[in-house]
Amino acid sequence: MGKKIAVISALGGQGCTLAAACMGLAAAELGREVVLVDLCGFGGTLADVLSVSGDAVMNLGDVLSGGCSAEDALLDCTNGLKLLPSPVFSDVRIDACAVEVRRLVENLGRGADVIADWRAGAVPDCGAVSCFDVFVICACADKLSLQYAAALRRKINSAAEKGCCGCEVFLLLTRFSPDYMHGGGVADIDECIDTVGAKLLGVVPFDEAADRAVKLGDQIDSGGEASRYCRDAVRRLFGEKIPLDCKPSLFNKLKDHTGSKEIKVLQADRNS
Repeated sequence: MGKKIAVISALGGQGCTLAAACMGLAAAELGREVVLVDLCGFGGTLADVLSVSGDAVMNLGDVLSGGCSAEDALLDCTNGLKLLPSPVFSDVRIDACAVEVRRLVENLGRGADVIADWRAGAVPDCGAVSCFDVFVICACADKLSLQYAAALRRKINSAAEKGCCGCEVFLLLTRFSPDYMHGGGVADIDECIDTVGAKLLGVVPFDEAADRAVKLGDQIDSGGEASRYCRDAVRRLFGEKIPLDCKPSLFNKLKDHTGSKEIKVLQADRNS
């Protein structure tokens, strides 16, 4: 069985799509078989940033409606990485197909790791939570984003308890920059961890080129700064101990928190 990961955010604009795409590319670089599933429900953004939108004939909407099999709709992105794109125009409401989505993810996970880009603001139900091993909550380092991320974390944990299943929940700080924090964000990374109450998976600095690519539907640069930090995050998910990049401007507070340059995945001081 592969690892099944949902990349999710409580608000739009938190860098979910970029994180999911970069994590999929990184997992494939590690030699793993990976399927990216675009559960955003519209637009085909993942297909655009991975430069395979022109190859799409079938999509997730066709799979859920019984028009084709998942294998027929998968697009080859790179060695080891395939994408199940979201429908651009479809009468199928993905959020109304929770049972079908759960079965789809479980079936895909029998032969590969699954990384799903979840629609921003959509709260997963018990059935959806039960098919994922890991939830990665993407959030910017401002008070509103973190408070909504904390509420989402509580809902995921509650759904897991109702469904009698176990899943890990991580925080991925995205679009991070010291200027942003000083201009109205939270005081430091410790506060981010405490507010959300989830383990910290990593910190992804703001990457202007990657941000522009996602907004315009252009191909992302797999060698860019955001991609590199997402690559470290996904390697931590698969059990590697990745040294922390100790740029003082980004991570001095985080280094103080760990007491070393090696990050093992941090546990929040509070879980509620």
